[in-house]
Amino acid sequence: MKKWTLILVSTLILIASAHPASAMYNRFTTAQSLNQGQMESGISAGYGDDGDYNYKYAYLYPYLKYGLGYLLEIEGKAGVISVDKESGGDDIGVLLGFEIKYQIIKETKSIPIDIAIVGGYTGHIIDLQSLHEFDFAALVSKTFDVNKFKITPYGGPEITYTNGSYAPEGKADIFGILGASFAFTENLSAGAELKLGTDWATGVNLKIRF
Repeated sequence: MKKWTLILVSTLILIASAHPASAMYNRFTTAQSLNQGQMESGISAGYGDDGDYNYKYAYLYPYLKYGLGYLLEIEGKAGVISVDKESGGDDIGVLLGFEIKYQIIKETKSIPIDIAIVGGYTGHIIDLQSLHEFDFAALVSKTFDVNKFKITPYGGPEITYTNGSYAPEGKADIFGILGASFAFTENLSAGAELKLGTDWATGVNLKIRF
């Protein structure tokens, strides 16, 4: 299992670094899905560097997830983004997005990992201009019990497409996602993630389930 995980992570980094990238947001989600009727609320914050568009950016958004059952969950988010352009000046914008996750494989004794696919859309208004991001990812995760805590490392490839008047030269990119979720109790956890490509994004997250 350790050898397979090392090979997967190495492959993701090599693939991601071979392409130009537009890393907007971290996912902060493992391959596990919420139970039917279960909810998760949290807040995410991060920072990234996009060399293609020549800007650095920071974001902050609260979100809400809901378990639909049948290993499906949905997420809605709304927040703010600050863009620091190398050409000078900062732009402040708002964001609104949604995400759908389907858990393909649930961890069992015979299959000791979780696997899921995730897709979403985030729309922005920045400096009175639009920016649209569509994304799709495949995630693998594994939960480990460490004393009284649970740690769930996760990772996988992600494809994104961005366009809009704020970035008129729309483009598709590939990334590698590397992250971990740290559960302090059954309901309270935190996460950290790094999104790797020619550009990068990193961030942290705090969430509660109920």
